Amino acid sequence: MTRSKPNPARSPLLAAAVAAAALASAACHPRQPLPVTREGEWAQARGDATRRFVLYDSFDHRATATATHLTLAVREARARRLAEWLGWTEQELAARLAQERKEYAEREEFMLSFFAADSRAQDLDAPESVWRVAVKVDGADVLATRVTSIDSDANLVALFPYVGPFDVAYRVLLPRPPSGELAGKPFVLELASGLGKLPLEFGEALAKPVDRAWEPVPPASK
Repeated sequence: MTRSKPNPARSPLLAAAVAAAALASAACHPRQPLPVTREGEWAQARGDATRRFVLYDSFDHRATATATHLTLAVREARARRLAEWLGWTEQELAARLAQERKEYAEREEFMLSFFAADSRAQDLDAPESVWRVAVKVDGADVLATRVTSIDSDANLVALFPYVGPFDVAYRVLLPRPPSGELAGKPFVLELASGLGKLPLEFGEALAKPVDRAWEPVPPASK
């Protein structure tokens, strides 16, 4: 029995048909979560309140700090985004908003994502950390009163997509400056140690929001 030879012209057509079917199938699935991380009120509020600084010693990368100032507007937008994602009731959202307003009235707070090339310097929450963390505003330095590491769970990374796989997330608490709340003022959140200084300057609007993880650069060859 003579077998028919495959038609070479049909192979590209078959491959294209399979690819088109796969693409159509993928298009049937909606994006998640909704609203997506980088869109909407929360993304705008987070972008306006986030800054980053990358510390180098010549060509050697030493550390990267990314921080979001949790103003009242940022806190409320975060609560509303979590309510959408988690399906909170109106009562749950109201309770969270009340908690956010209470905490904001008591202090200043930053969500900080930090990477140090030397793991020994990844100690911002240590009692004797090598880092001095302070806000410089109106000619005064306001020292952080508490820095605690927090779990980089799915909700945190979705809220703050700049948290990278090698970063440690911290909650930074400071007293309110003598001149009043930081919101609306130019100021600098500074991390300083023997490795150098990371000044995160708040005030001027950014041309592009910081909403992606910074990827460490391999050490320069000696």
